[in-house]
Amino acid sequence: MSRRLARELPLPQSEVLLLQTLDRRQLLTRVHALYNEGWTLSAIGSAFTPPKGRSTVKAWVDQNHTSSPVDVPIPSPTHKTPKNGYQRLTPKSPGVPPITAEELRRLAPIAKQYRSRTPSSSRPAIANALMDQIVKDLRANNVSIADIARAAGVTHRAIAKRLGRLGL
Repeated sequence: MSRRLARELPLPQSEVLLLQTLDRRQLLTRVHALYNEGWTLSAIGSAFTPPKGRSTVKAWVDQNHTSSPVDVPIPSPTHKTPKNGYQRLTPKSPGVPPITAEELRRLAPIAKQYRSRTPSSSRPAIANALMDQIVKDLRANNVSIADIARAAGVTHRAIAKRLGRLGL
Protein backbone atom coordinates (compact mmCIF):
# COMPACT_ATOMS: atom_id res chain seq x y z
CA MET A 1 0.00 0.00 0.00
CA SER A 2 1.37 3.41 -0.94
CA ARG A 3 0.79 6.21 1.56
CA ARG A 4 1.18 9.95 1.07
CA LEU A 5 2.72 11.35 4.23
CA ALA A 6 1.85 14.66 5.89
CA ARG A 7 5.35 15.53 7.08
CA GLU A 8 5.82 18.05 9.91
CA LEU A 9 2.06 18.49 10.27
CA PRO A 10 0.50 18.07 13.74
CA LEU A 11 -2.87 16.42 14.27
CA PRO A 12 -5.78 18.86 14.60
CA GLN A 13 -6.61 19.77 18.21
CA SER A 14 -10.07 18.22 17.87
CA GLU A 15 -8.44 14.87 16.98
CA VAL A 16 -6.02 15.15 19.91
CA LEU A 17 -8.97 15.65 22.27
CA LEU A 18 -10.87 12.74 20.70
CA LEU A 19 -7.89 10.37 21.14
CA GLN A 20 -7.82 11.19 24.88
CA THR A 21 -11.45 10.04 25.31
CA LEU A 22 -11.20 6.64 23.59
CA ASP A 23 -10.79 3.26 25.28
CA ARG A 24 -7.79 1.10 24.35
CA ARG A 25 -9.46 -0.86 21.51
CA GLN A 26 -11.04 2.22 19.93
CA LEU A 27 -7.73 4.06 20.28
CA LEU A 28 -5.83 1.35 18.39
CA THR A 29 -8.45 1.34 15.63
CA ARG A 30 -8.37 5.15 15.38
CA VAL A 31 -4.55 5.28 15.33
CA HIS A 32 -4.53 2.69 12.55
CA ALA A 33 -7.04 4.75 10.55
CA LEU A 34 -5.04 7.97 11.07
CA TYR A 35 -1.87 6.25 9.90
CA ASN A 36 -3.61 4.90 6.78
CA GLU A 37 -4.96 8.39 6.04
CA GLY A 38 -1.36 9.68 5.82
CA TRP A 39 -0.60 11.04 9.28
CA THR A 40 2.96 10.32 10.39
CA LEU A 41 3.82 8.14 13.37
CA SER A 42 5.48 11.16 14.93
CA ALA A 43 2.38 13.37 14.56
CA ILE A 44 0.17 10.69 16.10
CA GLY A 45 2.60 10.08 18.98
CA SER A 46 2.86 13.82 19.71
CA ALA A 47 -0.89 13.95 20.37
CA PHE A 48 -0.44 12.12 23.69
CA THR A 49 0.69 13.39 27.07
CA PRO A 50 3.43 12.38 27.56
CA PRO A 51 4.21 11.96 23.85
CA LYS A 52 4.52 8.39 22.57
CA GLY A 53 7.51 7.30 20.52
CA ARG A 54 7.20 6.41 16.84
CA SER A 55 8.04 2.77 17.62
CA THR A 56 5.16 2.59 20.11
CA VAL A 57 2.71 4.09 17.62
CA LYS A 58 3.98 1.71 14.91
CA ALA A 59 3.36 -1.24 17.24
CA TRP A 60 -0.20 0.02 17.76
CA VAL A 61 -0.72 0.37 14.00
CA ASP A 62 0.52 -3.20 13.44
CA GLN A 63 -1.83 -4.72 16.05
CA ASN A 64 -5.14 -6.40 15.22
CA HIS A 65 -7.96 -3.82 14.93
CA THR A 66 -11.25 -5.53 15.72
CA SER A 67 -13.01 -2.65 17.45
CA SER A 68 -15.73 -0.79 15.60
CA PRO A 69 -14.48 2.57 14.33
CA VAL A 70 -15.53 5.84 15.97
CA ASP A 71 -18.26 7.73 14.08
CA VAL A 72 -16.15 10.90 13.81
CA PRO A 73 -14.59 11.23 10.33
CA ILE A 74 -10.82 10.89 10.03
CA PRO A 75 -9.18 14.28 9.33
CA SER A 76 -7.26 14.43 6.07
CA PRO A 77 -3.80 15.99 6.22
CA THR A 78 -2.89 18.85 3.90
CA HIS A 79 0.07 17.79 1.81
CA LYS A 80 2.93 20.02 0.76
CA THR A 81 3.25 18.30 -2.60
CA PRO A 82 0.52 18.19 -5.24
CA LYS A 83 -1.59 15.05 -5.61
CA ASN A 84 0.38 13.97 -8.70
CA GLY A 85 3.50 13.82 -6.50
CA TYR A 86 6.91 15.35 -6.28
CA GLN A 87 8.03 17.43 -9.25
CA ARG A 88 11.72 17.04 -10.13
CA LEU A 89 13.74 20.23 -10.35
CA THR A 90 16.48 18.60 -12.41
CA PRO A 91 15.94 16.60 -15.58
CA LYS A 92 15.97 12.81 -15.22
CA SER A 93 19.28 11.29 -16.20
CA PRO A 94 19.10 9.48 -19.55
CA GLY A 95 21.66 6.95 -18.28
CA VAL A 96 24.86 5.70 -19.83
CA PRO A 97 24.49 3.82 -23.14
CA PRO A 98 25.60 0.16 -22.81
CA ILE A 99 28.49 0.53 -25.27
CA THR A 100 29.80 3.59 -23.43
CA ALA A 101 29.39 1.83 -20.08
CA GLU A 102 31.45 -1.08 -21.35
CA GLU A 103 34.16 1.34 -22.54
CA LEU A 104 34.17 3.13 -19.17
CA ARG A 105 34.48 -0.20 -17.32
CA ARG A 106 37.43 -1.10 -19.52
CA LEU A 107 39.18 2.28 -19.17
CA ALA A 108 38.64 2.93 -15.43
CA PRO A 109 41.28 0.51 -14.02
CA ILE A 110 43.86 1.69 -16.56
CA ALA A 111 43.11 5.41 -16.06
CA LYS A 112 43.38 4.87 -12.29
CA GLN A 113 47.13 4.26 -12.78
CA TYR A 114 47.61 7.72 -14.33
CA ARG A 115 49.71 10.28 -12.40
CA SER A 116 50.67 13.82 -13.39
CA ARG A 117 54.23 12.78 -14.28
CA THR A 118 53.11 9.85 -16.42
CA PRO A 119 54.33 10.24 -20.02
CA SER A 120 51.50 11.43 -22.28
CA SER A 121 52.07 8.55 -24.69
CA SER A 122 51.69 5.87 -21.98
CA ARG A 123 48.68 3.59 -21.78
CA PRO A 124 47.39 5.09 -18.47
CA ALA A 125 47.66 8.67 -19.83
CA ILE A 126 45.77 7.79 -23.01
CA ALA A 127 43.09 5.91 -21.04
CA ASN A 128 42.76 8.86 -18.63
CA ALA A 129 42.36 11.38 -21.46
CA LEU A 130 39.80 9.18 -23.20
CA MET A 131 37.88 8.67 -19.96
CA ASP A 132 37.94 12.44 -19.32
CA GLN A 133 36.39 13.05 -22.74
CA ILE A 134 33.71 10.38 -22.28
CA VAL A 135 32.76 11.72 -18.83
CA LYS A 136 32.67 15.29 -20.18
CA ASP A 137 30.41 14.25 -23.08
CA LEU A 138 28.07 12.30 -20.78
CA ARG A 139 27.71 15.25 -18.39
CA ALA A 140 27.01 17.56 -21.37
CA ASN A 141 24.06 15.21 -22.13
CA ASN A 142 22.70 15.51 -18.55
CA VAL A 143 23.82 12.05 -17.41
CA SER A 144 24.10 12.04 -13.61
CA ILE A 145 27.41 11.59 -11.84
CA ALA A 146 25.94 8.58 -10.03
CA ASP A 147 25.03 6.89 -13.34
CA ILE A 148 28.52 7.53 -14.75
CA ALA A 149 30.18 6.20 -11.58
CA ARG A 150 27.98 3.09 -11.58
CA ALA A 151 28.75 2.41 -15.24
CA ALA A 152 32.51 2.86 -14.72
CA GLY A 153 32.56 0.78 -11.54
CA VAL A 154 34.13 3.61 -9.54
CA THR A 155 32.93 5.82 -6.70
CA HIS A 156 30.75 8.87 -7.10
CA ARG A 157 33.62 10.88 -5.59
CA ALA A 158 36.08 9.68 -8.28
CA ILE A 159 33.84 11.01 -11.05
CA ALA A 160 33.17 14.26 -9.16
CA LYS A 161 36.92 14.83 -8.73
CA ARG A 162 37.50 14.10 -12.41
CA LEU A 163 34.83 16.66 -13.35
CA GLY A 164 36.33 19.19 -10.91
CA ARG A 165 39.71 18.72 -12.55
CA LEU A 166 38.06 19.32 -15.93
CA GLY A 167 36.45 22.50 -14.63
CA LEU A 168 32.88 21.19 -14.93
